[in-house]
Amino acid sequence: EIDSTRYDLISKLKLPNNGRVRAGRGLPKTGLLMNILGMIFMKGNCAAEEDIWKFLGLMRVYPGRKHFIYGEPRKLITKDLVRLQYLEYRQVANSDPPRHEFLWGPNALAETTKMKVLQFLSKVNDTIPTAFPSYYEEALREENERAQARGATGGGPTARVLIPASVMARSIFPPLLTPEGSNPFDKIIQGRSKN
Repeated sequence: EIDSTRYDLISKLKLPNNGRVRAGRGLPKTGLLMNILGMIFMKGNCAAEEDIWKFLGLMRVYPGRKHFIYGEPRKLITKDLVRLQYLEYRQVANSDPPRHEFLWGPNALAETTKMKVLQFLSKVNDTIPTAFPSYYEEALREENERAQARGATGGGPTARVLIPASVMARSIFPPLLTPEGSNPFDKIIQGRSKN
């Protein structure tokens, strides 16, 4: 049985060949991409390569080891998804030995939003986007900025984002259980690594 909500969220990206990197070959890669985009978002819009591989290891996706769905993941992530402009892969300035980091590429920025990625991650983790209040607020800000930009450029009607009172209360009175600077996504990763 397919969860149509998850499919709708990941099918919004316009990866060529229905999510396949090469026409007629392999299985769709969109779910992996959404997870990587989520990790980048939750790491401050720029994620160290080591953090990406640590996270993907929880999904049993390892660099240099062929995966039955994703093939050779290092090539897929650092070459193919970069070539398709869904990811940006760059060397960290002045790093010795050289280290790399990932950012959202131009096509990811054009075809999805932080809110859609947060919704995807929430579905995958059986929770709701507001369970990640600081990320939810950042995603709402981005939605508002995009709506204002569309209105200013005549790119269509502006969208109105309604913020539930419970979210507004959390932005005024932040949750006491989450210390400042902690990342709820790290708790998900830690919880999975114990299983």
